[in-house]
Amino acid sequence: MIFIPPITHLSVRVMKRARHEGLLEAVLDAPLDGGTSDAWAVRVRGHLLGATSPVREVEAVVPGAILASGGVELPTPEVAARHPGAPGAGSCGFTLLVDTLGLPRQFEFRLRVTLADGSRAKVAVIAGQRQPLVADYAPRLQPLLVTSLGRMGTTLLMQMLAAHPGIVAYARPPYEARGGKYWLHVLKTLAAPADASKQIGAAMEFHREPLATGGNPFYSGAFAAWPRVEAWSGAAYIADLAAFCQRSIDGWYLATAAAQGQAEAPLVYFAEKHFPDDYPRRLRELYPSAKELFLMRDFRDMIASMIAYNARKGFGDFGRETAVSDDAWFAELRQGVVALIDGWRERGEPGTLVRYEDLVRDPLATLPPLLTSLGLDAAPETVARLIVAAAPDAPELRGHGTADSPAASIGRWRRDLSPAMRERVDAIFGELLLDLGYTREPATDC
Repeated sequence: MIFIPPITHLSVRVMKRARHEGLLEAVLDAPLDGGTSDAWAVRVRGHLLGATSPVREVEAVVPGAILASGGVELPTPEVAARHPGAPGAGSCGFTLLVDTLGLPRQFEFRLRVTLADGSRAKVAVIAGQRQPLVADYAPRLQPLLVTSLGRMGTTLLMQMLAAHPGIVAYARPPYEARGGKYWLHVLKTLAAPADASKQIGAAMEFHREPLATGGNPFYSGAFAAWPRVEAWSGAAYIADLAAFCQRSIDGWYLATAAAQGQAEAPLVYFAEKHFPDDYPRRLRELYPSAKELFLMRDFRDMIASMIAYNARKGFGDFGRETAVSDDAWFAELRQGVVALIDGWRERGEPGTLVRYEDLVRDPLATLPPLLTSLGLDAAPETVARLIVAAAPDAPELRGHGTADSPAASIGRWRRDLSPAMRERVDAIFGELLLDLGYTREPATDC
Protein backbone atom coordinates (compact mmCIF):
# COMPACT_ATOMS: atom_id res chain seq x y z
CA MET A 1 0.00 0.00 0.00
CA ILE A 2 1.32 3.42 -0.93
CA PHE A 3 1.64 5.71 2.08
CA ILE A 4 0.10 9.15 1.60
CA PRO A 5 1.16 11.67 4.24
CA PRO A 6 -1.76 13.20 6.14
CA ILE A 7 -0.68 16.65 4.90
CA THR A 8 0.78 17.42 1.48
CA HIS A 9 1.41 20.37 -0.84
CA LEU A 10 2.58 22.67 1.92
CA SER A 11 3.36 26.22 0.88
CA VAL A 12 5.12 28.83 2.99
CA ARG A 13 5.11 32.54 2.27
CA VAL A 14 7.03 34.83 4.63
CA MET A 15 5.92 38.44 4.55
CA LYS A 16 8.63 40.63 3.04
CA ARG A 17 7.43 43.66 5.00
CA ALA A 18 8.05 41.96 8.37
CA ARG A 19 11.26 43.99 8.79
CA HIS A 20 9.21 47.18 8.60
CA GLU A 21 6.74 45.96 11.24
CA GLY A 22 9.11 45.81 14.19
CA LEU A 23 11.16 42.73 13.25
CA LEU A 24 14.80 42.45 12.28
CA GLU A 25 14.48 38.83 11.21
CA ALA A 26 11.55 36.50 10.56
CA VAL A 27 12.80 33.09 9.39
CA LEU A 28 10.93 29.78 9.12
CA ASP A 29 12.97 26.58 9.07
CA ALA A 30 9.89 24.38 8.98
CA PRO A 31 7.70 23.50 7.27
CA LEU A 32 9.45 23.44 3.93
CA ASP A 33 7.77 24.95 0.90
CA GLY A 34 6.39 22.03 -1.13
CA GLY A 35 6.83 19.67 1.82
CA THR A 36 4.57 17.25 3.66
CA SER A 37 3.70 16.28 7.22
CA ASP A 38 3.40 12.73 8.51
CA ALA A 39 0.89 13.94 11.11
CA TRP A 40 -2.42 15.83 10.89
CA ALA A 41 -0.54 18.76 12.41
CA VAL A 42 2.10 21.03 10.98
CA ARG A 43 5.33 21.58 12.90
CA VAL A 44 6.26 25.26 12.51
CA ARG A 45 9.77 26.20 13.61
CA GLY A 46 11.99 29.24 13.16
CA HIS A 47 13.12 32.43 14.83
CA LEU A 48 11.69 35.93 15.24
CA LEU A 49 13.93 38.79 16.26
CA GLY A 50 12.38 42.07 17.32
CA ALA A 51 13.98 45.34 16.20
CA THR A 52 13.96 47.01 19.62
CA SER A 53 12.78 44.36 22.08
CA PRO A 54 12.08 40.59 22.15
CA VAL A 55 8.93 39.26 20.52
CA ARG A 56 6.38 38.44 23.21
CA GLU A 57 4.37 35.68 21.52
CA VAL A 58 3.79 33.90 18.23
CA GLU A 59 0.40 32.53 17.15
CA ALA A 60 -1.02 30.47 14.32
CA VAL A 61 -4.44 31.91 13.49
CA VAL A 62 -7.40 31.67 11.16
CA PRO A 63 -10.24 34.20 11.13
CA GLY A 64 -11.92 34.05 14.51
CA ALA A 65 -9.66 31.43 16.11
CA ILE A 66 -6.16 30.86 17.49
CA LEU A 67 -4.92 27.41 16.47
CA ALA A 68 -1.67 27.41 18.46
CA SER A 69 0.47 29.84 20.41
CA GLY A 70 3.80 29.87 22.16
CA GLY A 71 6.69 31.89 23.45
CA VAL A 72 9.71 33.03 21.50
CA GLU A 73 12.57 31.96 23.74
CA LEU A 74 14.48 28.98 22.32
CA PRO A 75 18.28 29.33 22.00
CA THR A 76 19.51 30.95 18.77
CA PRO A 77 23.28 31.52 19.10
CA GLU A 78 23.65 31.97 15.34
CA VAL A 79 21.23 34.93 15.45
CA ALA A 80 23.12 36.46 18.36
CA ALA A 81 26.32 36.23 16.34
CA ARG A 82 24.71 38.22 13.53
CA HIS A 83 23.09 40.78 15.85
CA PRO A 84 25.29 40.99 18.95
CA GLY A 85 23.59 44.09 20.28
CA ALA A 86 19.95 43.18 19.63
CA PRO A 87 17.83 42.42 22.72
CA GLY A 88 16.87 38.74 22.86
CA ALA A 89 18.94 37.75 19.84
CA GLY A 90 20.32 34.71 21.67
CA SER A 91 16.89 33.30 22.51
CA CYS A 92 14.42 34.20 19.75
CA GLY A 93 13.58 30.74 18.50
CA PHE A 94 10.12 29.17 18.58
CA THR A 95 8.23 26.04 17.63
CA LEU A 96 4.50 25.34 17.29
CA LEU A 97 2.48 22.24 16.46
CA VAL A 98 -0.58 23.40 14.52
CA ASP A 99 -3.57 21.03 14.36
CA THR A 100 -5.38 20.98 11.00
CA LEU A 101 -8.22 18.52 11.67
CA GLY A 102 -10.60 21.36 12.44
CA LEU A 103 -9.73 23.14 9.20
CA PRO A 104 -11.00 22.59 5.65
CA ARG A 105 -9.07 20.00 3.68
CA GLN A 106 -7.58 22.83 1.65
CA PHE A 107 -6.38 24.92 4.56
CA GLU A 108 -4.51 28.10 5.22
CA PHE A 109 -3.41 29.77 8.43
CA ARG A 110 -1.34 32.79 9.29
CA LEU A 111 1.55 33.26 11.63
CA ARG A 112 1.45 36.47 13.62
CA VAL A 113 3.56 37.90 16.42
CA THR A 114 2.80 40.12 19.36
CA LEU A 115 5.53 42.68 20.02
CA ALA A 116 6.56 44.15 23.35
CA ASP A 117 4.32 47.19 22.89
CA GLY A 118 1.28 44.97 22.28
CA SER A 119 1.17 45.59 18.54
CA ARG A 120 0.84 42.66 16.16
CA ALA A 121 2.45 41.82 12.86
CA LYS A 122 1.70 39.11 10.32
CA VAL A 123 4.87 37.26 9.41
CA ALA A 124 3.84 34.30 7.25
CA VAL A 125 1.03 32.42 5.50
CA ILE A 126 1.14 28.63 5.52
CA ALA A 127 -1.22 26.56 3.37
CA GLY A 128 -1.60 22.91 2.51
CA GLN A 129 -3.87 20.01 1.74
CA ARG A 130 -4.82 17.38 4.28
CA GLN A 131 -6.26 13.91 3.89
CA PRO A 132 -9.65 13.19 5.48
CA LEU A 133 -9.64 11.38 8.81
CA VAL A 134 -10.64 7.78 8.06
CA ALA A 135 -10.92 5.10 10.75
CA ASP A 136 -10.37 1.38 10.26
CA TYR A 137 -13.89 0.60 11.43
CA ALA A 138 -17.18 0.00 9.62
CA PRO A 139 -19.90 1.81 11.61
CA ARG A 140 -23.16 -0.03 12.13
CA LEU A 141 -25.11 3.26 12.30
CA GLN A 142 -24.75 6.47 10.33
CA PRO A 143 -25.36 9.98 11.73
CA LEU A 144 -28.55 11.83 10.86
CA LEU A 145 -27.83 15.39 11.89
CA VAL A 146 -30.55 17.97 12.47
CA THR A 147 -28.60 21.20 12.17
CA SER A 148 -30.41 24.29 13.35
CA LEU A 149 -30.71 26.88 16.13
CA GLY A 150 -32.71 27.12 19.32
CA ARG A 151 -36.50 27.57 19.01
CA MET A 152 -36.42 26.58 15.34
CA GLY A 153 -38.57 23.47 15.83
CA THR A 154 -35.81 20.90 16.35
CA THR A 155 -37.67 19.13 19.16
CA LEU A 156 -40.71 18.67 16.92
CA LEU A 157 -38.63 17.26 14.08
CA MET A 158 -36.66 15.01 16.41
CA GLN A 159 -39.89 13.71 17.92
CA MET A 160 -40.98 12.70 14.44
CA LEU A 161 -37.67 11.14 13.43
CA ALA A 162 -37.40 9.19 16.68
CA ALA A 163 -40.67 7.43 15.82
CA HIS A 164 -39.24 5.96 12.61
CA PRO A 165 -38.12 2.31 12.88
CA GLY A 166 -34.94 3.12 10.93
CA ILE A 167 -33.79 5.80 13.38
CA VAL A 168 -32.66 5.71 16.99
CA ALA A 169 -32.52 8.82 19.13
CA TYR A 170 -32.23 9.05 22.87
CA ALA A 171 -35.95 9.51 23.43
CA ARG A 172 -35.89 12.10 26.15
CA PRO A 173 -37.21 15.47 24.93
CA PRO A 174 -35.83 17.97 24.14
CA TYR A 175 -33.46 15.40 22.60
CA GLU A 176 -30.21 16.89 23.79
CA ALA A 177 -28.51 13.69 24.99
CA ARG A 178 -26.07 13.31 22.09
CA GLY A 179 -23.69 10.37 22.22
CA GLY A 180 -22.25 11.17 18.81
CA LYS A 181 -21.31 14.68 19.84
CA TYR A 182 -19.78 13.44 23.10
CA TRP A 183 -17.47 10.89 21.49
CA LEU A 184 -16.60 13.31 18.72
CA HIS A 185 -15.62 15.75 21.46
CA VAL A 186 -13.47 13.00 22.99
CA LEU A 187 -11.78 12.52 19.62
CA LYS A 188 -11.35 16.26 19.08
CA THR A 189 -9.81 16.70 22.55
CA LEU A 190 -7.54 13.66 22.64
CA ALA A 191 -6.34 14.02 19.04
CA ALA A 192 -5.30 17.67 19.32
CA PRO A 193 -1.76 18.67 20.26
CA ALA A 194 -1.61 19.27 24.00
CA ASP A 195 -1.21 22.72 25.51
CA ALA A 196 1.94 22.35 27.58
CA SER A 197 1.31 25.68 29.33
CA LYS A 198 -1.51 24.00 31.28
CA GLN A 199 -0.95 21.28 33.86
CA ILE A 200 -3.24 18.88 32.00
CA GLY A 201 -1.01 19.12 28.92
CA ALA A 202 2.39 19.20 30.64
CA ALA A 203 4.53 16.13 30.05
CA MET A 204 5.54 15.84 33.70
CA GLU A 205 2.36 17.09 35.41
CA PHE A 206 -0.66 15.75 33.49
CA HIS A 207 -1.31 13.10 36.15
CA ARG A 208 -1.96 15.79 38.76
CA GLU A 209 -5.41 16.35 37.21
CA PRO A 210 -7.20 13.52 39.03
CA LEU A 211 -10.52 13.55 37.16
CA ALA A 212 -9.63 15.00 33.76
CA THR A 213 -7.43 14.23 30.81
CA GLY A 214 -6.49 16.16 27.70
CA GLY A 215 -4.47 15.65 24.57
CA ASN A 216 -1.36 13.48 24.49
CA PRO A 217 1.18 15.47 26.57
CA PHE A 218 3.99 14.02 24.44
CA TYR A 219 2.42 15.48 21.30
CA SER A 220 2.74 19.24 21.66
CA GLY A 221 4.67 22.20 20.40
CA ALA A 222 6.78 22.22 23.55
CA PHE A 223 7.64 18.52 23.68
CA ALA A 224 10.54 17.65 21.39
CA ALA A 225 9.39 14.16 20.44
CA TRP A 226 11.36 12.00 18.06
CA PRO A 227 9.94 12.65 14.56
CA ARG A 228 8.77 9.05 14.24
CA VAL A 229 6.98 9.25 17.58
CA GLU A 230 5.38 12.58 16.65
CA ALA A 231 4.23 11.09 13.34
CA TRP A 232 2.61 8.10 15.15
CA SER A 233 0.95 10.42 17.69
CA GLY A 234 -0.45 12.62 14.95
CA ALA A 235 -1.61 9.95 12.51
CA ALA A 236 -1.95 6.24 13.45
CA TYR A 237 -2.91 7.03 17.04
CA ILE A 238 -5.59 9.48 15.89
CA ALA A 239 -7.03 6.96 13.42
CA ASP A 240 -7.21 4.40 16.25
CA LEU A 241 -8.95 6.98 18.45
CA ALA A 242 -11.46 7.62 15.68
CA ALA A 243 -12.25 3.91 15.43
CA PHE A 244 -12.71 3.71 19.22
CA CYS A 245 -15.08 6.67 19.17
CA GLN A 246 -17.15 5.29 16.30
CA ARG A 247 -17.36 1.92 18.06
CA SER A 248 -18.48 3.69 21.24
CA ILE A 249 -21.16 5.65 19.37
CA ASP A 250 -22.49 2.42 17.90
CA GLY A 251 -22.47 0.74 21.30
CA TRP A 252 -24.23 3.60 23.08
CA TYR A 253 -26.98 3.99 20.49
CA LEU A 254 -27.57 0.26 20.06
CA ALA A 255 -27.88 -0.05 23.85
CA THR A 256 -30.27 2.92 23.74
CA ALA A 257 -32.38 1.23 21.08
CA ALA A 258 -32.57 -1.97 23.11
CA ALA A 259 -33.56 -0.03 26.25
CA GLN A 260 -36.32 1.71 24.28
CA GLY A 261 -37.67 -1.53 22.84
CA GLN A 262 -36.55 -0.80 19.27
CA ALA A 263 -35.63 -3.63 16.93
CA GLU A 264 -31.98 -3.41 15.89
CA ALA A 265 -32.26 -4.88 12.41
CA PRO A 266 -34.11 -1.96 10.71
CA LEU A 267 -31.87 0.73 12.22
CA VAL A 268 -29.90 2.85 9.76
CA TYR A 269 -29.25 6.14 11.59
CA PHE A 270 -28.73 7.68 14.97
CA ALA A 271 -30.32 11.14 15.04
CA GLU A 272 -28.99 14.18 16.90
CA LYS A 273 -29.56 17.91 17.10
CA HIS A 274 -26.56 20.06 16.29
CA PHE A 275 -25.76 23.74 16.13
CA PRO A 276 -24.11 25.00 12.91
CA ASP A 277 -20.61 24.76 14.39
CA ASP A 278 -17.69 22.52 13.49
CA TYR A 279 -19.20 19.32 14.98
CA PRO A 280 -21.47 18.55 11.98
CA ARG A 281 -18.56 19.15 9.62
CA ARG A 282 -16.27 16.84 11.62
CA LEU A 283 -18.93 14.14 11.88
CA ARG A 284 -19.52 14.21 8.14
CA GLU A 285 -15.80 13.84 7.48
CA LEU A 286 -15.60 10.84 9.80
CA TYR A 287 -18.84 9.39 8.39
CA PRO A 288 -18.88 9.97 4.61
CA SER A 289 -22.37 8.41 4.39
CA ALA A 290 -23.87 10.68 7.05
CA LYS A 291 -26.98 12.72 6.28
CA GLU A 292 -27.67 16.25 7.47
CA LEU A 293 -30.99 18.09 7.58
CA PHE A 294 -31.03 21.88 7.86
CA LEU A 295 -34.11 23.06 9.72
CA MET A 296 -35.12 26.66 9.00
CA ARG A 297 -37.86 28.86 10.39
CA ASP A 298 -38.92 32.47 9.98
CA PHE A 299 -36.29 34.16 12.15
CA ARG A 300 -38.86 36.60 13.50
CA ASP A 301 -40.88 33.71 14.93
CA MET A 302 -37.67 32.22 16.34
CA ILE A 303 -36.97 35.45 18.23
CA ALA A 304 -40.56 35.75 19.45
CA SER A 305 -40.36 32.18 20.75
CA MET A 306 -37.05 32.85 22.51
CA ILE A 307 -38.47 35.92 24.24
CA ALA A 308 -41.57 34.01 25.35
CA TYR A 309 -39.48 31.09 26.59
CA ASN A 310 -37.19 33.38 28.60
CA ALA A 311 -40.20 35.19 30.10
CA ARG A 312 -41.74 31.91 31.18
CA LYS A 313 -38.51 30.56 32.67
CA GLY A 314 -37.63 33.82 34.36
CA PHE A 315 -34.07 34.06 33.04
CA GLY A 316 -32.25 34.95 29.86
CA ASP A 317 -31.28 32.09 27.56
CA PHE A 318 -30.12 31.82 23.94
CA GLY A 319 -27.39 34.37 24.60
CA ARG A 320 -29.70 37.11 25.88
CA GLU A 321 -28.25 36.94 29.40
CA THR A 322 -24.82 38.10 28.21
CA ALA A 323 -25.94 40.69 25.64
CA VAL A 324 -25.92 44.31 26.76
CA SER A 325 -28.94 45.21 24.60
CA ASP A 326 -31.52 43.76 22.25
CA ASP A 327 -29.54 45.01 19.26
CA ALA A 328 -26.39 43.28 20.54
CA TRP A 329 -28.40 40.10 21.06
CA PHE A 330 -29.92 40.28 17.57
CA ALA A 331 -26.46 40.77 16.09
CA GLU A 332 -25.26 37.64 17.89
CA LEU A 333 -28.28 35.66 16.71
CA ARG A 334 -27.63 36.85 13.18
CA GLN A 335 -24.18 35.27 13.31
CA GLY A 336 -25.81 31.95 14.14
CA VAL A 337 -28.31 32.32 11.31
CA VAL A 338 -25.51 33.14 8.85
CA ALA A 339 -23.57 30.08 10.04
CA LEU A 340 -26.67 27.93 9.51
CA ILE A 341 -27.23 29.25 5.98
CA ASP A 342 -23.52 28.89 5.17
CA GLY A 343 -23.57 25.29 6.42
CA TRP A 344 -26.55 24.51 4.22
CA ARG A 345 -24.88 26.07 1.18
CA GLU A 346 -21.64 24.22 1.90
CA ARG A 347 -23.00 20.76 2.74
CA GLY A 348 -26.67 20.75 1.81
CA GLU A 349 -28.05 18.28 -0.70
CA PRO A 350 -31.38 18.27 -2.56
CA GLY A 351 -34.22 17.78 -0.14
CA THR A 352 -32.21 18.50 3.01
CA LEU A 353 -33.62 21.98 3.67
CA VAL A 354 -36.62 21.52 5.96
CA ARG A 355 -38.95 24.40 6.75
CA TYR A 356 -40.70 24.37 10.10
CA GLU A 357 -43.77 25.91 8.52
CA ASP A 358 -44.09 23.04 6.01
CA LEU A 359 -43.56 20.46 8.72
CA VAL A 360 -46.39 21.93 10.81
CA ARG A 361 -48.88 22.88 8.10
CA ASP A 362 -48.57 19.88 5.80
CA PRO A 363 -46.57 16.98 7.26
CA LEU A 364 -48.31 14.51 4.93
CA ALA A 365 -46.69 16.25 1.96
CA THR A 366 -43.40 17.17 3.65
CA LEU A 367 -42.34 13.90 5.27
CA PRO A 368 -42.46 11.36 2.39
CA PRO A 369 -39.89 13.07 0.14
CA LEU A 370 -37.75 13.81 3.18
CA LEU A 371 -37.72 10.16 4.24
CA THR A 372 -37.14 9.01 0.67
CA SER A 373 -34.09 11.28 0.38
CA LEU A 374 -32.71 9.51 3.46
CA GLY A 375 -33.32 6.08 1.96
CA LEU A 376 -35.94 5.29 4.61
CA ASP A 377 -39.39 3.75 4.45
CA ALA A 378 -41.95 6.42 3.55
CA ALA A 379 -45.08 4.25 3.44
CA PRO A 380 -48.32 6.02 4.48
CA GLU A 381 -48.56 4.04 7.73
CA THR A 382 -44.97 5.02 8.64
CA VAL A 383 -45.64 8.68 7.92
CA ALA A 384 -48.82 8.53 9.99
CA ARG A 385 -46.82 7.09 12.88
CA LEU A 386 -44.40 10.04 12.76
CA ILE A 387 -47.22 12.58 12.68
CA VAL A 388 -48.99 11.02 15.67
CA ALA A 389 -45.74 10.99 17.66
CA ALA A 390 -45.44 14.77 17.30
CA ALA A 391 -49.10 15.69 17.80
CA PRO A 392 -49.59 18.95 19.74
CA ASP A 393 -51.01 17.04 22.72
CA ALA A 394 -48.15 14.51 22.89
CA PRO A 395 -47.23 14.17 26.60
CA GLU A 396 -43.51 14.42 25.86
CA LEU A 397 -43.91 17.88 24.32
CA ARG A 398 -45.95 19.48 27.07
CA GLY A 399 -44.22 22.47 28.55
CA HIS A 400 -41.76 22.83 25.71
CA GLY A 401 -43.82 25.05 23.41
CA THR A 402 -44.57 28.72 24.01
CA ALA A 403 -47.65 29.02 21.79
CA ASP A 404 -51.07 27.38 22.01
CA SER A 405 -50.04 24.96 19.24
CA PRO A 406 -47.31 24.61 16.59
CA ALA A 407 -49.73 26.09 14.03
CA ALA A 408 -50.30 29.11 16.26
CA SER A 409 -46.54 29.67 16.46
CA ILE A 410 -46.33 30.46 12.73
CA GLY A 411 -46.45 34.21 12.21
CA ARG A 412 -46.57 34.89 15.94
CA TRP A 413 -44.05 37.68 15.55
CA ARG A 414 -46.81 39.91 14.16
CA ARG A 415 -48.63 39.90 17.49
CA ASP A 416 -45.78 39.20 19.92
CA LEU A 417 -43.15 41.73 18.83
CA SER A 418 -43.64 45.45 19.30
CA PRO A 419 -43.48 47.67 16.20
CA ALA A 420 -40.11 49.01 17.33
CA MET A 421 -38.70 45.53 17.80
CA ARG A 422 -40.14 44.35 14.48
CA GLU A 423 -38.38 47.24 12.79
CA ARG A 424 -35.05 46.35 14.40
CA VAL A 425 -35.41 42.66 13.58
CA ASP A 426 -36.26 43.48 9.97
CA ALA A 427 -33.21 45.71 9.67
CA ILE A 428 -30.91 42.98 10.95
CA PHE A 429 -32.50 39.87 9.41
CA GLY A 430 -34.42 41.24 6.43
CA GLU A 431 -31.98 40.28 3.68
CA LEU A 432 -31.52 36.82 5.15
CA LEU A 433 -35.29 36.31 5.20
CA LEU A 434 -35.49 37.18 1.53
CA ASP A 435 -32.62 34.81 0.73
CA LEU A 436 -34.67 31.94 2.16
CA GLY A 437 -37.92 32.91 0.49
CA TYR A 438 -39.65 34.66 3.39
CA THR A 439 -41.30 38.06 2.93
CA ARG A 440 -40.50 41.32 4.64
CA GLU A 441 -43.29 43.43 6.03
CA PRO A 442 -43.12 47.03 7.28
CA ALA A 443 -43.67 47.49 10.99
CA THR A 444 -47.02 49.10 11.80
CA ASP A 445 -48.66 50.03 15.09
CA CYS A 446 -51.10 47.38 16.26
